[in-house]
Amino acid sequence: MHKFEENCLESVAICAAATYRTATEVDGTYVDMAKYNNYVAIIEAAGATQYLGDLTCVIAESTDHSTWSNTYLATVTIASATTNAIDTVEIRAEEMSDGYRYARVEVTPATGTGNMISAVNVQFNPRFNR
Repeated sequence: MHKFEENCLESVAICAAATYRTATEVDGTYVDMAKYNNYVAIIEAAGATQYLGDLTCVIAESTDHSTWSNTYLATVTIASATTNAIDTVEIRAEEMSDGYRYARVEVTPATGTGNMISAVNVQFNPRFNR
């Protein structure tokens, strides 16, 4: 029987965070891809309509979990005028650059957006038995 707990590792990426009506990037907690083949960030924009522009969600990579690349591995956009949206952005470990093993979600709202956002990290398809 396939069990979520045996094959997936979940963690909080971004606790419910207000976007404070600025276009400031909100960085998620990083994950170590050394033991997993896949990573997905589940992003929720809740409580209001996404307005005055799009919510941009990307996955960045790093060699040391402190210096992050600005060449993103994946991007998803939650469009303006979307209400109570949930979307995902995901990668496979093989898409990461050589020498890179850390990934994180970064969310940037449009200026004027007042939504609450949150994100969950899920790593799955382990490379080795846990």
